[in-house]
Amino acid sequence: MVVPGWVLFVTGLVAYQLANRCANQIVRRANPDFYKTLETDEPHKLAAYFVFPLGFLLTLLTTPICITAYNDTSSATEIFGLDRPFTTYGKVCLASRAILWASELPLLSYSADYVAHHALSLSSLGLFLIGRGPRRPLYLIYAGLATELFYDTAVLLRFHGRTASNSPILRKILLANVVSMVLLRLLPIIAHSAAMPETRADYLAGIASCCIHICRLSFVQLGSLGYIDATAGRKSRPELDFVKSTSWATIVS
Repeated sequence: MVVPGWVLFVTGLVAYQLANRCANQIVRRANPDFYKTLETDEPHKLAAYFVFPLGFLLTLLTTPICITAYNDTSSATEIFGLDRPFTTYGKVCLASRAILWASELPLLSYSADYVAHHALSLSSLGLFLIGRGPRRPLYLIYAGLATELFYDTAVLLRFHGRTASNSPILRKILLANVVSMVLLRLLPIIAHSAAMPETRADYLAGIASCCIHICRLSFVQLGSLGYIDATAGRKSRPELDFVKSTSWATIVS
């Protein structure tokens, strides 16, 4: 039986809310003192904290699915405007990202960067599907979001008081995140797009935007490690500065 896309999407939204509630209860009972510190700043800490372990889990589960969707989709289908059915893996890959972004929007509403990113990501996915663009590039981009495993881990460490100055492990994770963004996100989509038999100006503009944001993120995180000066021209926000300054880490155009 073929499950309609909207059923998969709604089911995913409900499952995310249930998982979020379960995560809240687990932390509340396992570490009540830490949970109380989160409650002192509900919009910035309590609501946001659980986004990252849930994002880690969903990324861990769906990255192999997106890789399989990419491998199972023939390169012969990379034709703009071609109407073709979804594979099961392809449907789950795209739906999982839409579910994650839609679910995180209200939880990360304190950050204009996060809201803009998630809204743009959902909009670009919708426009890409409506325009019947080739899906293999989307599967490749979403598979590359495996780099979020490093990012989510880094943010969780930051919530627990670690900084790039006092935690060698956090520095290693941040550096690994930068390297992985270049190797798993930037280079693959550039190589894939260059090898496509057909491209369009709007597609290339979207890919260029994606690449620019990945480069920006890399410079910001290298700046947080002290390798370069990435603070020129912008005001620093001490509170949750790490989280906010890297809040475009999941950008997909």
